[in-house]
Amino acid sequence: MRRGRRSQNSAFLDFTVGEYYRRGTQLRRDLSDKTYVHQLLREKTLGGTRIGLPRQYAILTSTEQIIPEILGERVALKFAHGWSAKGVMLLEHLGGGRYFDYMVLRERTIADIRQTQRNALAQFPNKNAVWIVEEFLRGAQPGAIPYDYKFYMFQGQIGAVAQIDRNSSPLRAVMLDGDLKPLRLGQDYWTGRNDTQQTVPLVPRSAVMLSRWAIELAKMTDAPFSRIDLFDTVDGPYFGEFTFSTGAEIKGRVTYSDRIHKHLDSLFADAQKELKGEAVQPRESWSTVLQKTPPEVLGTQPVIDLQEYQRCAYYLHNQGSLGGFRLAQAQERLLDSGADETVNQYVVDAHHAARHQARRLASPPEPQWRRQAKRIYKKVSKLMPVSLPLAQR
Repeated sequence: MRRGRRSQNSAFLDFTVGEYYRRGTQLRRDLSDKTYVHQLLREKTLGGTRIGLPRQYAILTSTEQIIPEILGERVALKFAHGWSAKGVMLLEHLGGGRYFDYMVLRERTIADIRQTQRNALAQFPNKNAVWIVEEFLRGAQPGAIPYDYKFYMFQGQIGAVAQIDRNSSPLRAVMLDGDLKPLRLGQDYWTGRNDTQQTVPLVPRSAVMLSRWAIELAKMTDAPFSRIDLFDTVDGPYFGEFTFSTGAEIKGRVTYSDRIHKHLDSLFADAQKELKGEAVQPRESWSTVLQKTPPEVLGTQPVIDLQEYQRCAYYLHNQGSLGGFRLAQAQERLLDSGADETVNQYVVDAHHAARHQARRLASPPEPQWRRQAKRIYKKVSKLMPVSLPLAQR
């Protein structure tokens, strides 16, 4: 299995490299501004639902404005123009001027918070000094920090999803395909640095509307590729950010097999045609099913009971494949509550795929000598003459 190509041989990666250094259009620059996007999405609806937006408590222009009265009891403090979680703090007040930062699992003082944010600003010398103090969300998955689901969007098609769990150090990550099924590390993709851990995929509790919102938001852009970062919270889908470049791929921290690259480039080409108004042959995919189903139907899709989901997800998170099986069963039972059969089956299949992945991760690795023996056997068996059965008299 060949590893991924260089950006100059991939239209998708070439586009992201260009956007990384300079946004191509004014619309993309506007959509990269978190404050602008919040205002844009505040009244937007889809099937009678609204995308969740973290409540913004304050906009700061100086680290000296970071004071206890602004931070309150539990907030997210973010440098407005950063990326890759630089300048992000998830703070909970402990009392006595001390705060616990869940991003780095350590206590901080006001002075420490201010200095760390000044250091973050120094990494972006061409950016204005702006910080956002907003709501610290509660995720449906295990851990204090909500899982980040990064949708790799090609207009109306989901090409891949990066599931990011920042509740550990290094963070845990797994790549999913466009149908929310896990890609195989070492076969479909590779990670180039030791700054991530492999983990079990957890299908979002609000997978239907999370995916449909990703499609809706991507189609608001003028780009053949965009990454839509969303959170699966206890209150449903919440918006994270738009981005048009992918640092992990650009910097080589994630590379893909030729098969995956060809698929993403094909989606990129279709998206380019779509933006030009040209006809595109619909694909058989989760994204197509979601777009064919009326938003009003999707907006009323039932979801697994929160406590049941969290119990099973916690078990699956610890590589217990039974948790994935129970989640698939719970998803199937939603048909009795009016779930659309075709839409629901995609989510059921994704839960089963997560279960199989958990089983593989929990299995002890095959000894190297046995893998080598199998390869030798396959080569030798191809050279051996095929014996034909004797003709019967």
